[in-house]
Amino acid sequence: MNAMLPPPANAQKDTLALTALARESVASGVERRVLHLRLSALPAQLNHTHHQRQLREALLPLLRPTRARLYDLPNGDLVAVSPPPAEHLETVRATMLKLLGDDPAAANCCQELRLPAQAAALLAAVEGGLGLAPPAPAERTWMQRPAHPPGRPAPGQPPRAEDVLAAEAALAPADLSVHQRWQAVCLLKDGHPEPREEWREQRLSEEALLEALLPGTPLAGVPWLRRRLRSRMARRTLAQWARPDEVVGFTPRGLALLPANLLQDEFLRLDAMLGSNRAMLTIGFTLTDILADPEAFGMALRFAGLRGYRTALTELAPEELPLVPPDLFGLTLLKLRFAPGLLELDATGRAALEAALPSDRSRIVLSGVDSAVAISWGWQRGIERFQGRLIEQRLSLG
Repeated sequence: MNAMLPPPANAQKDTLALTALARESVASGVERRVLHLRLSALPAQLNHTHHQRQLREALLPLLRPTRARLYDLPNGDLVAVSPPPAEHLETVRATMLKLLGDDPAAANCCQELRLPAQAAALLAAVEGGLGLAPPAPAERTWMQRPAHPPGRPAPGQPPRAEDVLAAEAALAPADLSVHQRWQAVCLLKDGHPEPREEWREQRLSEEALLEALLPGTPLAGVPWLRRRLRSRMARRTLAQWARPDEVVGFTPRGLALLPANLLQDEFLRLDAMLGSNRAMLTIGFTLTDILADPEAFGMALRFAGLRGYRTALTELAPEELPLVPPDLFGLTLLKLRFAPGLLELDATGRAALEAALPSDRSRIVLSGVDSAVAISWGWQRGIERFQGRLIEQRLSLG
C-alpha cells in the first residue's frame, strides 16, 4: 500500500489501527518491520512545528512508492509499517539522521522495531503518543531478554500485565520446534509384535517453553495465564499447518486445543483448506479445559462433530476417571495416561476402574507407555492402542 500522510484529524483513528495491527501480528505471527519517527522527541533546537513539517515533507516521497503504511500519532510522531525486508525503511532512517545533523540526541528519534517480537515496545510507543506513558526503548528478542529485567517481580511472584504482554509478544517469533516432538498413536494387538501407526500427535513441552517466556513465574497459581499462553501456542501451530505446502501433504495427526481455538481464525482457515481431509485430524481437549469453560467446550464439540473431526479427552490421569461421564462428554476417544499405581490396585479398585472405562475399548488410547508392563496391563483390559516412548522405540526398530 502506498504511504499517505493522513490529516491530523485521523491521528486517533490511526492510533487504534496501529494498536490492532500490533495485536493481530502477535496472534498470527505475521512479520512486519516498523520505523518509529519520534518527532516529538527532536532535540530542542529542532523541536518546532516548521522543522517537523520539513521532515515530513522530506521523508514522505521516500515512502510513497513503497508498500509502507504511515500512521500519525496524536503527539506528532510518525510510524511507518512495512512487510519485510523493508530496505526502504532503512533509507528513511538514514535520511532523517542526515537531516538532523550530528546531534547525538537525534539517534533516539528513530526507533526500529520488528513485529511480532517487539509488539510490546510498539504498544508502549502508541501509549506515549496518547500521552499515557513514555515510549519504551526497543526491547530485546525473547532469547536475549535478561532473566529478571528491571521491575520484574521476584521469582515466585505473580506476573504483571506488562509481563504477560511481553511473553505473548516473545512467543510469536519464538522457535517452537525445540519444544515440540511428534509421537505416534499405534495399534498393537496381543500376539502381534509390530505396532501399526494410525496417527501422530504433536506434543509440546509446555513447562520448558513457559519457563523460558516467564522465568520463575508460578503458573500453577494462575491457570488463566497458562491457558492463555497455551492458546497462543496452538494458534501458532494451526497457522503453520494451514500453509498450502502443509495442507498438500497433510497426514493423520492430532493436536490438543482449547475449546476457544476452534472458533479462531487460524483453525477456521485450516478447516476451510482441509476439506475432505478433516477426519485425519484428531482434536484433543483436557479435562481441566472442559470444566473451566463448559459452554465453549459444548460449542467447540458441536462444531467439530459437524465438520467431521475426531475428538479425544486427552491425557486423563487414572484418578480423574470418576469425573468423566460414561459418554466421555460426547468425545470420540479417551486417552488414559498409564501410571505405576494402576498395578497396585486391590480388587475393589480394579472393579471401580473397569466400571469407569468405556465398554468399547477401541475408544481408549493408553498413553505414557514406557515399559512392556504398561502394554500388558492394557491388553488385559482389551486396550490395543498405545502411545509412549516404548512404542516409538519399536517403530524405529521396525
